[in-house]
Amino acid sequence: MKYDDATGNTTWYMKDGSVIVQDTNGNVIQNTQTAAPSAAAGWTSDTNSDLTVQPGKTYQFKFTAANPGGINVWMGTPGVFSVTKAATEANAVYYKITAVGTPGAAAGVYVSYNGGSGTKLCVATVAGGGTSSGGATSNAPDTSGMTNRQKAAIASGLTLDSYNHEYEQEIFDLTNEERKKVGLPTFVWAKSLTELAQTRAKEIATQFSHTRPDGSIGGWENISMSSSWNWIRDDITGELVMRISKTPSNAVFGWMNSSGHRANILHTDAVAMAVGYYVAKDGTVYCVQCFTNNDLDLIDPITTTPLL
Repeated sequence: MKYDDATGNTTWYMKDGSVIVQDTNGNVIQNTQTAAPSAAAGWTSDTNSDLTVQPGKTYQFKFTAANPGGINVWMGTPGVFSVTKAATEANAVYYKITAVGTPGAAAGVYVSYNGGSGTKLCVATVAGGGTSSGGATSNAPDTSGMTNRQKAAIASGLTLDSYNHEYEQEIFDLTNEERKKVGLPTFVWAKSLTELAQTRAKEIATQFSHTRPDGSIGGWENISMSSSWNWIRDDITGELVMRISKTPSNAVFGWMNSSGHRANILHTDAVAMAVGYYVAKDGTVYCVQCFTNNDLDLIDPITTTPLL
């Protein structure tokens, strides 16, 4: 992958020799890759390009199909990634893969539908690679050629162009702590808004506004972004490391110190909330809270994101 500071374009060099170029808004302006599975195959995926995942972190795929239960996902090489079905909706199913193998190891992501033959969707690689010194292997990802913003995100343990569901859960929990402080009932997770929260987090990376890219209004929500970073001293090595500033606690603190955002968090009519936390390709972090007074979310309530 190569990021061009002058144009803002990101160039992805795929393992199959193809090249994909995206502009600053995420629009594909060049793609020599073979076309992804289409509706003609009975299903589509939101990801078809090769990707890299930090050790211990996850990447989530969304598959849309008439029969989402008919989607089956597996890895071509065992022991590199674990695969978990995260959630199922009316016409979609989410699968997440977690990097559990050695840095630099790779595996193909395969998909079958309704018992049919498997299709190779892309290749996933555990970030890091095998640079060694004195017989020891470094697990640090290769950040050469990256901007400071991208390096800061990676140093914080984030994966570029990916959601972070652990941080979404932390924002959810910290928000409930704020409601407890003033004697309000805590939120349940808004199952009805889970997909919207994910969509909005990625949308505001393209257009940071309560107006959605299609011109409609985002609705009852709080949004936040951060393209800055902080220097933090590592307690073990003493090294100064760049880390992204928009941590869950930082995001909730900022919202609670803004009258409009605070009013949403402490609104007496709100009963449920879903959270989206997206890390863009350039290392900028975008997070969103979607609120609702939908009593249906109180039926069999959950307090953990179904995407974890």
